[in-house]
Amino acid sequence: MSLDFDPSDDFTALTDGTETVTLLRHGSTPGEGGTVIAHALRRAITAGQAAIVNRGDVRKYVVSFGRYTAVEAVWHLPLAELPETPQLGDVILDGDNQRWTILTVKRATLGARWRCETRNVSVAFGLDDTISVLKATGVPDTWRTWRTGIRARIQPTETKIVADEETPYTTHRYRIFVEEDLELDHTCRVRGADGTIYTITGAIGAQRIGELQVIEAEVVVSG
Repeated sequence: MSLDFDPSDDFTALTDGTETVTLLRHGSTPGEGGTVIAHALRRAITAGQAAIVNRGDVRKYVVSFGRYTAVEAVWHLPLAELPETPQLGDVILDGDNQRWTILTVKRATLGARWRCETRNVSVAFGLDDTISVLKATGVPDTWRTWRTGIRARIQPTETKIVADEETPYTTHRYRIFVEEDLELDHTCRVRGADGTIYTITGAIGAQRIGELQVIEAEVVVSG
């Protein structure tokens, strides 16, 4: 079945299998309501059709031996429900709360819809953990929960042991790959699903469309 079709009449009236999604604009404030689209159409991509855009804007095919991939999809969004052009980096949030980052956009031949190639970074990068971000309240050692339910992958990178001090300690360092860009500063820290608190030491990679922000963090154990 071809991914591209161009009905000569109304897109929403002639297309079966549509679903309701929400378009979240790139850089929008967390918690802001997006644009609800009642008749979005999702089409899976096969290996011969899938294209991933990397940092150098070079396209490469996904090797899946002809099977449908869960990582990429084409979304068709009716112009009647979304008159403003979707932008690269916007996110389509489906009914299962899966986030599909828009990598390319074009207006279909007859102008009835937007055709958006997207990537689900949670699946693509194996984000199997869930984290929360805490912010300092201004009262010493008191924190409030700022964001919860962020898909992530917590990857240990280094363990440093200091045994010859009066109080020995061990520092465990991590890279935390997150699904969405987070505005982090010195008032933030990360809490894992198991309750572990991670001190943030740095963050890189924000604003790279279709890729991941990486948080550098550590846990110090003393005694």
